Amino acid sequence: MSGESLASYLLRLGYRLGLSPLHLIRAAGWTKQDNPNHFPGSLLLDLPKPQTQAFAQLTGLTAREISALTLAQWRDRYPPIARSLPAQGRLMRPDPWLYVGSPRFCPSCLAGDGTATQQLHGGPWLKLWHLPVVFACTEHRIYLEASCPHCGQPHDTQGPLVQRANDHTLHPAQCRWTVDTQTQRRKSLACAGRLDHRTASACDQPQPTADILRFQKSIRGLLKSPTRTTDASEYFTDLRLATALISTTWPHGRELLDADTAERIDSNSRKMHHGPAGRPNQQLRDTPPRDPVVCGALLMAADRLLSRGDLPDFMSEITRAAFGSPSSRTSWAVLYDRHKNDCSERLRQVAEPVTRTFPLVNGRGGTRAPLRTGYQAEHIPAFLEPDWYQRYLASCAGSESKTVRRASAVRLVQWAMGGAYDDAAEFLGIKPVQTHLLTGRETRRSVRTGCNPLELDRALRALASELQSPRQPPVDYRRRRQALHEWVLNIDTWNDLVSKLPPTMLRYRTMTNDRKRQDASVFIWTLITRGEHLFAPRPLEAAQPTEIQQQWAGRRNTAWFQFSRPDPLGHYADLRHILSGYAQQLARDIDSGLSPENEPE
Repeated sequence: MSGESLASYLLRLGYRLGLSPLHLIRAAGWTKQDNPNHFPGSLLLDLPKPQTQAFAQLTGLTAREISALTLAQWRDRYPPIARSLPAQGRLMRPDPWLYVGSPRFCPSCLAGDGTATQQLHGGPWLKLWHLPVVFACTEHRIYLEASCPHCGQPHDTQGPLVQRANDHTLHPAQCRWTVDTQTQRRKSLACAGRLDHRTASACDQPQPTADILRFQKSIRGLLKSPTRTTDASEYFTDLRLATALISTTWPHGRELLDADTAERIDSNSRKMHHGPAGRPNQQLRDTPPRDPVVCGALLMAADRLLSRGDLPDFMSEITRAAFGSPSSRTSWAVLYDRHKNDCSERLRQVAEPVTRTFPLVNGRGGTRAPLRTGYQAEHIPAFLEPDWYQRYLASCAGSESKTVRRASAVRLVQWAMGGAYDDAAEFLGIKPVQTHLLTGRETRRSVRTGCNPLELDRALRALASELQSPRQPPVDYRRRRQALHEWVLNIDTWNDLVSKLPPTMLRYRTMTNDRKRQDASVFIWTLITRGEHLFAPRPLEAAQPTEIQQQWAGRRNTAWFQFSRPDPLGHYADLRHILSGYAQQLARDIDSGLSPENEPE
């Protein structure tokens, strides 16, 4: 039958022949000699070619018909299936987002379509019911049943693929769960309650709304073409992560749900966060609720969350409210880190700042992968452009303007080229011994100085989006830094520039002052590379005796203040004007491919 699962086929075939499901799989050679009573759950996921051929010979089905009884056709669309496949030499470990055993069910579907065959053997157990994302029957417009209405099983644990696999007496639509009843002839009995009739209590349950049913149809549509396989796989991973986020941060996502549904999730949340004896239940953090009403509501809330235009802001708000500062150690961050390589690029970009986890090249132990390709790392100056800073970052930088400009430049480079944070800093000419100046990474300092790291990240991503479509040809700052590596004004150029100053006594002192020539070279370097004077090359200073180097180093900040102050003194105002003009010409020469003249040895 269309959509029937392998377990359903075995139940109905065995009932028709008077044979148990276990007898059938033994006849097909699917059991192991050392464990002949084991009914492998992996049979539902996929069947190797030898097992398929043996079952085809036993039943007369074609290999394609047998494969259609498994979940293999959705393996590339629904990631939990591939995650549940047993590794070589290891037992299967079902993913929490897959009901290998004990699926939900629709009583009306199990009752059959009225044909003679289905009146005798019942309707099929559908493959779809093994997926937790399927919570309602769109044909009969009802929620699926999560448990037997007679014995209440299963509860929160999954059973085997087929309960009581050696029992050939039960109808396919009868509950196969064991009840605690013993007799002299049998140790236990099956519940045997009929599952193909809706009980009065089931009829009193909420009915799915039109929105829920439309959402359920869209979920089912992702399992087949024309939806691209990659799109479906990424969506289901995003949905899983968003569902877990709502569950672990509850009640911070309450606004995504109506009041009645929120009350149901309140109960589920208490159950999720507290296991036996009130201890936190970590396992349930990534387990979809078995209650189909709660599950459907959570999934739809997760879908709404993912479709929000303000997803970065909203996710930052609820994670900050629930966990405080961004951290890779929160329960959701750990879950995200496990699935980040399978989710969408959009969710990765949103999740990175709130989890501090990043995709890696070559798997665990590899380097961080680049996040953006719309701009190049060489187009980022080492000290963020003042215009960029004012338009995007100034309002949320607190009192850490310099730190934010430094750290933001490094972060933009890291997004573009991947790798470690310190690697990006070194790309900008900031040596490893100088990375202590990039203290913007310290969350506690950021909070103390009024700098909100999450707001900064949102602003920085907005800037990155602008950089992907520049209004003017971008500047290659890396070329400029390389051209001016270990550069200083040569003496002839310096004398020519100084000769343009108004004739004062200070002019003649300046002409013979190598320290002033070094300071002027640093000022020009900052104008061309848009870097900070702290990271500028100082070859003249490095060539001096140790004592002189110490003297010059002690005057660095004073000299820089005189060059950069908004109201420079007369001499510095004149010198700065001349040096700025020279810097503009030198920048044009470097951009056109010319090499600057340097101080001769």
